[in-house]
Amino acid sequence: MQADLVVFEDEHVMIFVPKAQTSQWELQLMTLGPVGNILEADSNVRRSLNNGILTAMRMLTGLGGQLITVIEFSKRIGIKDLDQRLLYSFLPKIPYSPGAFSEAELRYISGHYPEDFAIACRSQLASQ
Repeated sequence: MQADLVVFEDEHVMIFVPKAQTSQWELQLMTLGPVGNILEADSNVRRSLNNGILTAMRMLTGLGGQLITVIEFSKRIGIKDLDQRLLYSFLPKIPYSPGAFSEAELRYISGHYPEDFAIACRSQLASQ
């Protein structure tokens, strides 16, 4: 993980801008420890997850994002030997900059670099 893509971090979670965004202004929240689903999270990790989700939503709405879709990616319950981290993806709708989907490349084309968006998120976080 490139440090310049990390927007927020505490002892249990981090929020970052993915290098290969599937949607414009995408943020992701990931656990730092080996927590693969919510049942494996203790109260401290759950508190960090709650704070991280609120922080991501405040950042995105502060920048103008609307109708934010949040997707949880977790490992199957009961799988012990798999180090898959719990991951949340935040996908906002941006009314004045909808982005474009390239069928030829099977990806969204964003009008910005992830590093620049991370700077904007950190600035928004600092102003809150």
